Amino acid sequence: MARFPELRNRVAIVTGGTTGIGKAIAKELIDEDVRVMITALKNSVRAQRSVAELGASGGAVEYFIGDAANASDVQRMVEAASSRFGPVDILVNSAGGFPARRPVWETSEEEWDLVINANLKSVFLCTKAVLPQMIERGWGRIINIASEAGRMPVNTTAAHYAASKAGVIGFTKHVALETANKGVTVNATAPATTWSERVRNLYGDEVTRKMFESKSPMGRLAETSEQAGIVTFLCSDAASYITGACIDVAGAKVMI
Repeated sequence: MARFPELRNRVAIVTGGTTGIGKAIAKELIDEDVRVMITALKNSVRAQRSVAELGASGGAVEYFIGDAANASDVQRMVEAASSRFGPVDILVNSAGGFPARRPVWETSEEEWDLVINANLKSVFLCTKAVLPQMIERGWGRIINIASEAGRMPVNTTAAHYAASKAGVIGFTKHVALETANKGVTVNATAPATTWSERVRNLYGDEVTRKMFESKSPMGRLAETSEQAGIVTFLCSDAASYITGACIDVAGAKVMI
């Protein structure tokens, strides 16, 4: 049963929606009868499987293959969503990347640009592309998935990632101010380490998982559904006076 019936037939784009937190967000929105376009960087069996899984309950879901950090791809993405479902009401910027960790003095310019583009430039381009539609209609919701790393240092070898996510939070606040009187809300969430497919693949052994859990005051990692729930709330009318916020979904690990 939908928790927020006012979201029925809204149109959403969820970048990075084929896996992990993005996929969980897409599922939550589909369960609210939102029509959802998910995006992936490349066509793959995983992307096709995700679309099949998300649409299994009869919800309206499509997927778009393209680079969220490429302006022409983003424009085509918005056009595809609008053509298939109608004007975009909701944008969830969940696409991003976390490459190999290394200290800043060993980080190449290419690695730096790759992370900044994937995690920050993509947010700018997608936001820029959907805002005219939202402003024209006087309603819109933009939610950017940042990270605990954008709030405070969490390790010693990911300056590029931390900078990109801190940038997402700053960008969120500024765009919220720009659009505050236009019917559009712009917020971010800052997840702590979440038990997603990527985390399971990278750190799925019992020793590493227990290490991550030991750093959480709650003694466990977040589930992707717990990250998705706050995003759905931020899309709803119940959150209509919340804009410019960054909500820590971190189990008391980060409190700012």
